[in-house]
Amino acid sequence: MGWLLTQGWLDQLQRWLPSFLLPGSLQPARATIPEALWSATLAQLPFLDFLNDDERRRLKALSEALLDKKPLAGVGGFEVDDATAALIAAQACVLVLNLDLSLYDDMSAILVHPDVFSVKQQHMDEAGVLHEWDEELAGEALDQGGAVLLSWQDLMQPQAPGLPFNLVIHEFAHKIDMGRGAANGFPPFLEGLHVRAELAAWPEAFTAAYADFCARVDQLEQSLPSDFDPEREAHAALYQAEAADLPLDPYAAHDPAEFFAVASETFYVAPAALAEGYPPIYRLLAAYYRQDPLAAAKAATAAPQRHWQHSATEHR
Repeated sequence: MGWLLTQGWLDQLQRWLPSFLLPGSLQPARATIPEALWSATLAQLPFLDFLNDDERRRLKALSEALLDKKPLAGVGGFEVDDATAALIAAQACVLVLNLDLSLYDDMSAILVHPDVFSVKQQHMDEAGVLHEWDEELAGEALDQGGAVLLSWQDLMQPQAPGLPFNLVIHEFAHKIDMGRGAANGFPPFLEGLHVRAELAAWPEAFTAAYADFCARVDQLEQSLPSDFDPEREAHAALYQAEAADLPLDPYAAHDPAEFFAVASETFYVAPAALAEGYPPIYRLLAAYYRQDPLAAAKAATAAPQRHWQHSATEHR
C-alpha cells in the first residue's frame, strides 16, 4: 500500500520516539488521498451524488483524518491498497460529515478480511443453557474499544442507487451506537450539534417502528412454505422477492441495534424507501446525522431546471 502503509509504519515508530526526535525525512506525513483517486472513489459511490462540492471537500478531509488516526490493515493474507482504504474511509465518514470524528474514538482499528469470516457466537437461553456456534459474517463492529471488521468481497459490491445494502455504513453506524456503551439503537447525542427537541421522539418512534417491522417480517416468514430452506436456491429467491416489498432488509428485525444500523444504511443508499416506509425514522435520522439525502437530491435535480426557466424569461 502507498501513503497509508507509510503512515501506519510511522505511527508505530512514534510509539517509541516522540516526533521531535525523528529526522526530518521521517516526520509523519498526513494521509493525503490524491484527487484522481478521490474522484474514482466517489464514482463508485453514486448514492453520495446528493453531496455538494463543499460537502465533498469536507468528506475528503474527514476521510484523510480518519486514515491518519486509525490503523487500517488486511488480515488473512489480504493486503489493503489505497483504493480500498479511500473507499472505506469515504463511506465511514459520510455518517459524521456534519457531526464529529470523535464518534469513532472507541474504535481501535479497521481490519479487512478477503471474504466472509467465521466468528464464535454465544447465547444463553431462558433455561440457562449456553449455546455456542460459529457464524459467517461479512462485517462486525466490536465494542469496548474494539475494531471494525469488514469483508472485502462484500464491501466491493456495486453500490447501485436504491440498493438497500452498505456494509461499511452499517458497521460504522454500530460504532456510533456504541458511544453510550453496548449498541442498543440509541446513539449518543452531541452537545452543540444536536437539537434535543428534534430528537425527543427517538425512543418512542424507534420502539414503535421496530415492533411494526418485526411484525411484518414475522408475517412474511409465516407465508413461506413449511419446508422452507434458505440454502435452496429457489427458496432463497422466493424470500428475496417477498422481502423486496419491505422498506428495510429483514435483518433489521434481529434487535434494536441492528434496526438502527440497517435504517442508517438505508437512509443513505435507499432514502425514499425509508421515508415512505417509516417517515418518523427518516426525519429522526436526518436530524441526527444533520443531513437530508432526499431533499438534497431533489434540490440538485431542480436547480438546472430553475436556471433554464430564468434564462428563458430573460430572453423573451
